[in-house]
Amino acid sequence: MPPTPTTPNTMIQLEGPENGILWIKLNRPESGNSLHPTLVHELLHALLTADRDPAVRIIILTGTGRFFCTGMDLLSSDELSFAPGDDFHRLNRILITTEKILIAAVNGPASGFGATCLALCDLVFAVPDAYFFTPFVKWGMVPEAASSVSFLRLMGHQRAALLCLTGERIGAEEARDLGLVSRVLPAEGFLGKVKEVAEGLARALEGSLLQTKRLLKETTTKDLLDANDRECRVIVEERIPSGDLHKGREAFLAEQREKERRKSAL
Repeated sequence: MPPTPTTPNTMIQLEGPENGILWIKLNRPESGNSLHPTLVHELLHALLTADRDPAVRIIILTGTGRFFCTGMDLLSSDELSFAPGDDFHRLNRILITTEKILIAAVNGPASGFGATCLALCDLVFAVPDAYFFTPFVKWGMVPEAASSVSFLRLMGHQRAALLCLTGERIGAEEARDLGLVSRVLPAEGFLGKVKEVAEGLARALEGSLLQTKRLLKETTTKDLLDANDRECRVIVEERIPSGDLHKGREAFLAEQREKERRKSAL
């Protein structure tokens, strides 16, 4: 049976753990699995519960529908809190500190947090038509999920800056070349292929798996935690009070209205 979070799951789906593998599926397909505060709360508590569960060795994170995750929900009137100690900040912390093997199965487009969280996973698999972008500046935000550090380490300054400053969209193959994606897998049978990798890991000697992850993460964990703290403080203390996030939201809504107008005119 799956671990039981402290709140009912309405925006995520849990499957397992079975043979050491727990699937966590973001379940807001109508909004591209964007980050509603309830989804963040449920995802956080599912991860915290799994982190304490000895029956869980591998966590696979994926999305339902066409998208993996489209980041912050700019259409919702329910605003997400970025304050240190609140759910979003704690979500990034558990992604950084968990000793479970984290696998992302990127089943479609990933933007904002959908892209930045990938750098905190151990393995990332993507379908060929997945694409990735981080439109932080466009919407008045700054990097989050410790990506101000993780992207630099993966890509170097210039490529990380191109993604974070310009919001440039990249495809799955380029994301693989940059180190954000481990491997691009065929769309047909995609989740089954990811499951095969997870099952192989779940059969490995537990102590070897645990110590290998610890060694890989040991030199980066503190830097990532510090980056998460800094990013959330900047959002709360400077970005939100500046009014730019509100302007970005208004611009996004205007863009969506224009898209709808063009569709209806066809």
